[in-house]
Amino acid sequence: MSALLEVSQLSSYHGQLPAVREVSFSLQAGQVVALIGANGAGKSTLLRTVAGLHAPSAGSIRLDGRDITHLGPEKRAALGVVLVPEGRRLFASLNVEENLLTGCYRARPGGWDMDRVIELFPWIRERRRQPASQLSGGEQQAVAIARALLANPRVLLLDEPSLGLSPAALRRIYAVFPELVRSGLGIVLVEQDVRRALQVADRLQCLLEGRQTLEGAPEDLQVEQIEAAYFGIAYRGDGVGA
Repeated sequence: MSALLEVSQLSSYHGQLPAVREVSFSLQAGQVVALIGANGAGKSTLLRTVAGLHAPSAGSIRLDGRDITHLGPEKRAALGVVLVPEGRRLFASLNVEENLLTGCYRARPGGWDMDRVIELFPWIRERRRQPASQLSGGEQQAVAIARALLANPRVLLLDEPSLGLSPAALRRIYAVFPELVRSGLGIVLVEQDVRRALQVADRLQCLLEGRQTLEGAPEDLQVEQIEAAYFGIAYRGDGVGA
């Protein structure tokens, strides 16, 4: 089966500093690929490069076999590659409904509409006229995800959805993942909460200083392997870091 999204040998710089170095991964429809790593590992830069917000220095990005490496973010969104940015980035001067409607600007035809996102997050119906600035962190994250869904994405790029959320709010956000996957979305998830990422991911990628240090299905990876890749410790294969 051909990949929905294929990233091949992708590299990106911040000025003169390499942030992403020759990273490759593929994503199928209805699959979750989780990117884990410590702060500064290059996870968010990788996601922004896939979204078209950061220019690559090498490598390629393909959507359904089409090369989109040099397309702008608005064209990628129109093709179905949509980013939920770190920190939510809602418009504080707009209410909930107005924030949601901004997701329709470059929307593809598809099954996600206002009724369906309200079904996913029912509390929105009663709060749609409320200023976004008055929402809790978990509510803002839900609105950011709903806004992205209204663009009818094929690939949803989620950058640190757990950032700043309480455990209860985090559980509510992750509770919608099964429905998103059932809808056929491919999800690339950047997450520092490794335990949470392991629970939802079909494939796991660990980054360290911009490079891939581990890749595989979560059920095939040992905890010690993941810890060694995360912190840059040599792994001996006997469950002990060398």
